[in-house]
Parts: sequence; structure tokens; C-alpha cells
Amino acid sequence: MKKLLLSTLLTLTMFNLFGQKESDTNKTEYKFKEAENTACFVCDHVLNKHRPILYVAHDKEDGSWQFLCGQDDHTEANAKIISLKQATEIDTTINDLYEMPIGVGAERKSRKDKWVPFRLQD
Repeated sequence: MKKLLLSTLLTLTMFNLFGQKESDTNKTEYKFKEAENTACFVCDHVLNKHRPILYVAHDKEDGSWQFLCGQDDHTEANAKIISLKQATEIDTTINDLYEMPIGVGAERKSRKDKWVPFRLQD
């Protein structure tokens, strides 16, 4: 019996089935060249999933990323800092912008629309 149990455990380990979590099989794709733990800015509307990401900026001053809902009703209290990886988990479509250069932004009217790039103003 011990031999059968040991053989089964070894087989499961070889095929990476033992201890595999659901999150391991459904990992969000991450395309950005920056490290996954790179800090980025989001509004609390996006973080709490009350509104989709409709406005993105790749800041020309410091190269930081901003993922916002696109509304004008923000204050400093609405700004939150999360990891770039966490932002891709909130909305995987931002991976489409992974090559967007510094000094460029992109916006869209809804989550289903394509991103429209624009040059950030000074």
C-alpha cells in the first residue's frame, strides 16, 4: 500500500497536478517590460471595479503609468497606488498598451472599444 501511495504521489508531482491551485491555471497574461511590482496609479473607481479603465497615461516626467476611469470627478483622495501586475488583473486589455512609449496616453469610450493613442500635453 505504501508503495502504491508513493508511486501515486510521485506521478502527481511529475505532472504538476499535486497542490496546483486554480489561480495557477488561470494566470493573467502580463506583457509589460516593467517589473510586475512596478507601482502605478489608479483611481479608486477602477480599484473598486465601479468603473472600467478608459484612460491611460505613460507619464513623460517619471515614466509612471496611470490607469483611470476617464471621469473628471477625481480628487487626490481618489488616487491609489497598486502594482502594474494588479492593474492587468483588474483589466487584461491594458496589456494591449505594453509598448506605449513614455509621453503618450490612450483612451477609449468603453471597455469593448479599441484604445486611441494621443500625445500627452506639457
